[in-house]
Amino acid sequence: MALSVPQSLHSGQPFPDRDLIVFVTSGVIVVTLVGQGLLLPAVVRWAQLPPDTSVEEELLLAETAATEEAIEALPKLAAERGTTPKVAEWLRQEYEAHLATVRASGGTSDDDPALVHNRHYTDLRLALIAHKRATVVRLRDERKIDDTVLRRLQTALDYEEVRLAGREEE
Repeated sequence: MALSVPQSLHSGQPFPDRDLIVFVTSGVIVVTLVGQGLLLPAVVRWAQLPPDTSVEEELLLAETAATEEAIEALPKLAAERGTTPKVAEWLRQEYEAHLATVRASGGTSDDDPALVHNRHYTDLRLALIAHKRATVVRLRDERKIDDTVLRRLQTALDYEEVRLAGREEE
């Protein structure tokens, strides 16, 4: 707006103090933007605000409740679908292990056995995926499989790796 002040009046005389208006306006803009931008990090550190943990607490609540209710519904759902008891038991054990991991991550140390077990499981699975990937590439290089087969297998390995990467963040 300061730049829109005319340079001269209708009478042809220069607008009084136009340069001063532009200078002061530019100074105010610089001080408010640069000054506040430089001071904001210091003010935030000085305020010593506690970290916001509400999202993590809600995530823990949601995962715990969802897993507990899934374990409760498992026998009924398995019966409805005609699933074998062995598969249902295997899935129940997997969900209970996941529930133990979720509960353990709710404020305990990283040395918790369930978390260490989960980390070891994920690390081993990721290492096995890398080994499988190298084997598939070697088979393609030896011309035992086609590029199309290589891409399909790599896609499946990518999906598994992404799934495990999400699990690793837990």
